[in-house]
Amino acid sequence: MTLTTGYYINIFPVELYKDSIKILIAEREKFTDLRPLREEIISVKKDVFVYADGNNVYGYGSDLDWLSSKGFYYTEVHLKDVPYLTKRMILEGFINELRDKKGYSPLWGKGRCQVFKWGDPKETSDGKVKVFKGFDLRSFFLWNHEIDGFVFNLVVDITYAIKNKDNNPLNFHEIVINYGSQILKEVRQIQGDLIPTGINTEISRQRFIEEILPFVKNFPSFQLPCGINAKLKSEPLRIILGSEDENLW
Repeated sequence: MTLTTGYYINIFPVELYKDSIKILIAEREKFTDLRPLREEIISVKKDVFVYADGNNVYGYGSDLDWLSSKGFYYTEVHLKDVPYLTKRMILEGFINELRDKKGYSPLWGKGRCQVFKWGDPKETSDGKVKVFKGFDLRSFFLWNHEIDGFVFNLVVDITYAIKNKDNNPLNFHEIVINYGSQILKEVRQIQGDLIPTGINTEISRQRFIEEILPFVKNFPSFQLPCGINAKLKSEPLRIILGSEDENLW
């Protein structure tokens, strides 16, 4: 895509097509540890999610009747009144889209998720080291004074996973110890950090233009696990630099 002149960052606005939803809720004191409930959800293969925020635990998904038998009850919430829950559902919905329609495998961390296609690595010349390119995804919200409310966004970064031929993870130190510095150099060239003349000083811009923007453009819309649709804007946030008395967006 063509961007107008300016400074951009790898943050993409998300618009929600509905302001409020019916959802299940329970008191946090009844579920001080969500792990047993989540393990049971997996074991019985139910399409339902639970998320704790403050004094409440929220339940959403397509199998809500099952969850209501656990002591949850229905309520209506405005999505912008529960921003932490909303940003969580945005990330979950986007990851589901990548997994179900594009074959990405998610690796969940705290507040973020990395996705990879494990069947598409690039290998070093000795065939002993495999490099997988993936995406590191986070969602967050900001307060917008113009609309007097929260706006939601998705952060998209490039990330890499490195494995040996037995699919065990490797770090740079282990590569040098086991395969030598030349193989490490090849790995960094595959990642784009190095070019034949030395360090690639343009790598951040190249990843943004050549990898991140086309990736986001492929997913103009997706569905949150609570059932509502969301729009992912393909144009990233633009930074406007002004005087000290002006706002920075």
